Amino acid sequence: MLVVATAVVGVATWASGQGRWAAILAGVGISLSLAGYLADRQDTRGGNIDVVTVADRLAEQVGDQWAGEILRQCIDRPPLDVSWRPADAALVQRWDYLLRLARSGGGWMAPASPATGAQELVGSGAELITVLDRVPTGRLVILGEPGSGKTVLLIRLVLDLQRRRRTGEPVPLLIQLASWNPDKFDLYSWLEAQIILGYPWLTGTTAAGVTWARALLTAGLILPVLDGLDEIRAEGRHEALLAINETLRPGTGLIISCRPEPFRHAIRSDPSGQPVFVEGAAGVRLNPLDATAASNYLTETAGVNRQSEWIPVRAALATTPPPPVARAFSTPLMVNLARVIYNPHPRGSIAGLPRPADLCDLVEFPTRAAIEKHLLDGLIPAAYRPLSDRRNHWTAVQAEPYLSFLAEWLEYQRRTRSLAWWELHQATPRIFLNITGGILFGVTGGIVGGLAGSLTGGLTEILSGILAGAFAGGFLGGTSYGSRDAYVIPFRISLNRLQLSDLGLGLAVGIGLGFFLAVIFGLAGGIVGGLLVGLIVGHLLGVAGSASSGFIGGLAGGVAFACTQGLLLLFSGTVTSGIVLAIDIPRAVSPKSVLAQDRASVIASGLATGICSGVVSGVGVSLAASLWIGFEVGFSVALTVWLLDWFVSTWGRFSLTRLWLAARGKLPIRLMAFLEDAHARGVLRQAGAVWEFRHANLQRRLANRP
Repeated sequence: MLVVATAVVGVATWASGQGRWAAILAGVGISLSLAGYLADRQDTRGGNIDVVTVADRLAEQVGDQWAGEILRQCIDRPPLDVSWRPADAALVQRWDYLLRLARSGGGWMAPASPATGAQELVGSGAELITVLDRVPTGRLVILGEPGSGKTVLLIRLVLDLQRRRRTGEPVPLLIQLASWNPDKFDLYSWLEAQIILGYPWLTGTTAAGVTWARALLTAGLILPVLDGLDEIRAEGRHEALLAINETLRPGTGLIISCRPEPFRHAIRSDPSGQPVFVEGAAGVRLNPLDATAASNYLTETAGVNRQSEWIPVRAALATTPPPPVARAFSTPLMVNLARVIYNPHPRGSIAGLPRPADLCDLVEFPTRAAIEKHLLDGLIPAAYRPLSDRRNHWTAVQAEPYLSFLAEWLEYQRRTRSLAWWELHQATPRIFLNITGGILFGVTGGIVGGLAGSLTGGLTEILSGILAGAFAGGFLGGTSYGSRDAYVIPFRISLNRLQLSDLGLGLAVGIGLGFFLAVIFGLAGGIVGGLLVGLIVGHLLGVAGSASSGFIGGLAGGVAFACTQGLLLLFSGTVTSGIVLAIDIPRAVSPKSVLAQDRASVIASGLATGICSGVVSGVGVSLAASLWIGFEVGFSVALTVWLLDWFVSTWGRFSLTRLWLAARGKLPIRLMAFLEDAHARGVLRQAGAVWEFRHANLQRRLANRP
């Protein structure tokens, strides 16, 4: 950045006749360029950070993240273990084929003691990692009905795999499949985007120019744990299986979950009539939850004073044929919801708790579906009960509409389960950011144009420049930067050695865009500003004077914009004059920490580029006019650059979106605090830098509430 500033100021000084200063500044610029070139050469020789180190840090974050979620949601206090049996043989490849495949080489590595047949895959509880170890190819399909415990089982498996992982081994990553459209995105591109979504720091690039997320995938250091094949649209599931088979290299592990019937249809929808199995994968199917296990779990978590309340339900669970409550409690999800709704929180009161015996009322709950809807609807009121150590900032009545809005947006607009705060601007009307951008660009552009217009005289010229800047800034802002669908992600500043390619690109693009804007400002000042102000003052001299001041303001704004764009591009490439740090890997990843990092980076980036471009513009104008006018122009340019940098950032868009949605009553003004509170109450869970509803059924129910 200093190189750019030096070069521009040097040119301005030379133009003013100060040859000695021009020579000094040019010498500094050349020296810094040479330092950057030498640093670039040294960086090439020294290489960059090791991809294995990145994988190790990612594994630490994955372990901390899911261990915290299990603790927060009381998944293992006490554990509610599910059991499984081998999947239908018609849904997976034959066991002898898996054994031959594992021993064939070509990347496959057979375990030391593989199972001799699918019948040995029977298990329960924490045994899934042992079962996976005995699959010859290390690939497993997990089938189960909605709420049967697939996701919790996968979370436990990820934790078990991460705990025993050694340096250089793949990192298990749990990724929701709902957002994948196989017709638009190949598997690795989609996985790369999902990894970055959860861990934005992996958007940094390697020496080869690819993101760290892609580098991890290419190096085989990611073990995909893909949850919810059935969440993909029906016609895309078959294509997803084909893409998985065609993309994953031999020996790459894989765990994938799905409901049984959608999986059956997916593998048999090939036009040739041949089933398309997941290559090299064995399969297990989760069993319905044992009635005794459900009964014991609910009684154990009730506390001494509430255990007797479950006697009618315990009797119903032992009845043959099973009543609706028994059929509903055949899945861990419903049993867990019943615990939250009917049993007291350790720091809560038993006063006012509903009676579990009501679930046995066949008039109120005649079917299994009626009980399941009742339990899903009861989660929010139960989660927002007052606790002795927590202040209730939101009641259930306040929180439910907010959560329903988010669920509906995720379910029907985003078609995903991942709630990323930096994508929330897409929940606003398209015209909102256009108008906001136009106003912001107009006001800040007007400040620059007005102060630059003061070079030629009085109030008339200043007003002309403001009108011209407002028109040009509004036009450019509304058409260029106001797109609601623009894809932006949070960023974090890290310092790397100067790259000459970045310097050249920044200068070329910055100067080109700057002089294009100069023409726009000049024409706007001459036509719009001149005509309007001329009409106000009522004579042609006003038109001529306004046009000239507007054109001068436009040229000044264009030169400033040229410098600014060059600086912005250089800074976005994390360029400094020969300073280097290792890749900036955060110790913890959460939505709140990512927002804080992005906010700090935007402030630093805006200040750096604003100050540099302000100094450049101010010095140039001071040499041409006066010190005071140079200060005015430099300050206005610095302010403009910072505001525009804020507006195009994820933090800026999120801030504007939060205000809009709060004004509409869709979400609270303290949105991040609300989401963190919902997470602490077990309504949401955290997956890296994004949130998810604790279960797809809960999201779907909230999205369809009347």
